[in-house]
Amino acid sequence: MKKNILMLINGFGIERNGSYSVYSNDLMPNFEAIRSTKIFKPIVNEFLDYKSAYRNFSMGIDDPLTYNLIENNIYKVEFPENPLMKYIIQELNKNDKIKFHVFCYWDSQRTVEQIATYIKEIQSKVPNKIFLHIILCQKSINDYKYIERSFTTLNYELGVNVKVGLVTGEDNLSDNLQFKDVMKTFITEYGEKYKDLGKKVETQTQMKIPPSKTRTFAVSYGFGITEGDKVMFFNYSNVDVNRFKKELAEQKFRKFDSSTIQYFSLFPVKCDEQVPFMYNYAIASTYTLNALKSIKAKCIVFDLKEKCPFINYYLTGLKNDIDPDLKYVPTDEGIIDNKELLVQNLEAQADKNLIILNYDISTANTIEELKAKLKAIDELVGVVSNYCTQRKYGLFISSLYGFERDMYNEKHELCHINFSGKVPVVISDEGIVSTNYTVMEGGTLHDLADTILKNISSDYKEDGLLKKKSTLFSFLYKKPKKG
Repeated sequence: MKKNILMLINGFGIERNGSYSVYSNDLMPNFEAIRSTKIFKPIVNEFLDYKSAYRNFSMGIDDPLTYNLIENNIYKVEFPENPLMKYIIQELNKNDKIKFHVFCYWDSQRTVEQIATYIKEIQSKVPNKIFLHIILCQKSINDYKYIERSFTTLNYELGVNVKVGLVTGEDNLSDNLQFKDVMKTFITEYGEKYKDLGKKVETQTQMKIPPSKTRTFAVSYGFGITEGDKVMFFNYSNVDVNRFKKELAEQKFRKFDSSTIQYFSLFPVKCDEQVPFMYNYAIASTYTLNALKSIKAKCIVFDLKEKCPFINYYLTGLKNDIDPDLKYVPTDEGIIDNKELLVQNLEAQADKNLIILNYDISTANTIEELKAKLKAIDELVGVVSNYCTQRKYGLFISSLYGFERDMYNEKHELCHINFSGKVPVVISDEGIVSTNYTVMEGGTLHDLADTILKNISSDYKEDGLLKKKSTLFSFLYKKPKKG
């Protein structure tokens, strides 16, 4: 088997028309040298975040499998008969003073339609107040258009006993201080309030703040959690309830017994204590770990500690399994940002057939910072390229997603950066040369994954992005079709 390194410059994409020109040959000479002499092809990629991108990379699907599972239950009208649904309704009917809190990772219009259906069923059976707390996952400012329409639809369809409580961006949940602010708002109702969602959306759009970075604000009053309340996580993500429960127990904003809070979930969540859930996850039939095992290969992924559990979730086919063939190394201390440490870490992976290095430029706040990140990564591209050439490893350079945002340049001018839509794929391998191979049109991230696995071992049966070029000789002597 052959060793391969996949170097991901996440956030990096082919700049669209109208984007401020960031990339240049001088800025990234090492990348440009490989791009211009090896196999290079842009592939269409509309992803704007690592979760959906890793899902596609691993399984070849664009939407969570849970979408189809839920829609099937709604279509067949089976969800009202779910035992946990009946139990929640039974528990709420014991005390009409307690509130029912539903937390929803809101990533598309489909989520809105599904959650509205479930809440309306509960609402029709209980007198309790229901509060929907929304976590915005979208990465593009353009998504505010349908977010506002969805808010309006929810308010119209759900009626007086159901209210939108707090709204926050998904990025706030991964930052400890911001997460504490989210919980403080949930406990005390203290903080920014926007009863007119249209004005809030207008403000966010004008300030060019993506939905996922939205600061926590409240829409209604009376949603603060109290003793005996019920909490449900209507999630499609790998939710960690331990942090939620811990913060609720340790908070000093208001005294109440947090042990009286009862938790439920649509799907399994991470928690030290079992949280009852309605449905088990739909498991993918094709996914990276399964593919690795089919060729007896091992993989290691370098990325930030907070991202590793989510990456594992998608690479294991929507499971939280821990497997010796798929390992992770947190990069929070910069162990792959330093040339010497990077080589040391590559050397330490003698038994791994695939090494995935995750870098990220989408965290830059200014064009100057963005260019500095690209320049620094390009130096590492040179290091990794030389390393692979010396050892005859395969090297793949790409990006799981692009990003689109306004940034200030060094002249303090606001400029539009648009790396979305297409990402580069560069292949550097002595056995894959442009005279013999071409990259197919319409390739995806999943095809890229198949290409790497095929390069690890010829026993892997999927071809991926690469297609052998037909020679004149093979064309002239092609066997005629029978019949």
